[in-house]
Amino acid sequence: MDKFKVRDTKMIGFFIKTVIFIILLSFFPAIALSDIVVYDIVSPVGKEVMLKSEVRGKLFKKGGEVVEFFINGKTIGKSLTGGDGFAFKEFVPVKRGRYRISVKSVKDKGEGLLISISKGSYIVFIDAENCLFVRFSGKLREKSEKIIREIDKRFPVVLLKTSLMNIKTVKEWLKKNSLKDFPLISWDGGIVFSDFVEKGFKIKAVVGSSDVINSAKEYKPIAFSFYNTEDGVYVRNWEDIRKKLIDGTKVKDSY
Repeated sequence: MDKFKVRDTKMIGFFIKTVIFIILLSFFPAIALSDIVVYDIVSPVGKEVMLKSEVRGKLFKKGGEVVEFFINGKTIGKSLTGGDGFAFKEFVPVKRGRYRISVKSVKDKGEGLLISISKGSYIVFIDAENCLFVRFSGKLREKSEKIIREIDKRFPVVLLKTSLMNIKTVKEWLKKNSLKDFPLISWDGGIVFSDFVEKGFKIKAVVGSSDVINSAKEYKPIAFSFYNTEDGVYVRNWEDIRKKLIDGTKVKDSY
C-alpha cells in the first residue's frame, strides 16, 4: 500500500511540475526559447571586470557559440561559450556611471548593466521580489519606483534576486515597471554582501525579508522590512523608508 502511495505522490508531483512548465511557456516564452542572459555587475571604477553571459538553448545550454560583447553600443570583442554555455570578456570601466552591456549571437541578444562606482561607496540593497512587488500579485508597491530613484541619487541602489524565479523573468518584470536602470544581483544566501565588502564597498542599508536582513547582520546596515522581523525596522510603505533613509541622512554618496 505504501508503495502505491509513493508512486501516486510522484505522479502528482510530476503532473504539477508539467502544468507549471506549460504555464511558464505560455506567459514567459523567453524562458523556453533560445536566449542569452547577461549578468549585471557592480565594480570599482578603474578596475578590470569580467563580463559574463550565458547562452541557453530550448532545453540545454549552448556550448561552442560565438558571441560578441558591446558596451554602450560599441563592440569590445568576441568570445566563445564553454560547454556550460558561459562566455566572458574583460573590460575596464574608466569612469563612474552606468554602462549598457549587450551580448549578441547570430540569432539572439541579451542585455545587462555594469555600474561603476568609487571604492568606499555606501550601497543600498533591495530585495526585489519581496519588497518591490506585492506578494502573489506581481504588482509594484505604491511609490516604490519613484522613491528608489530618489534613494539612488543619494546612494547607489542594487536590487537582489532572492527567489528561485528565473533571472530573465525578474528582469522582464523590472523592465515593464521602469526599473531596468538598476543592477539585479543574485542574493545567493548572503554571499553577495561579503563579495561587495571585499570589493571595497560599504553597506548602507538593506530592505528585505528576515532572511536577507539576517544574512547582512554582521555588516550592521540600517535594515527595513515590510514584514515583522527581529533585526529590521518594520515599514508600512516606501514613504516610511524615504523619510528614514533620505531625510534622516545628510551624507550624499551617489555616482
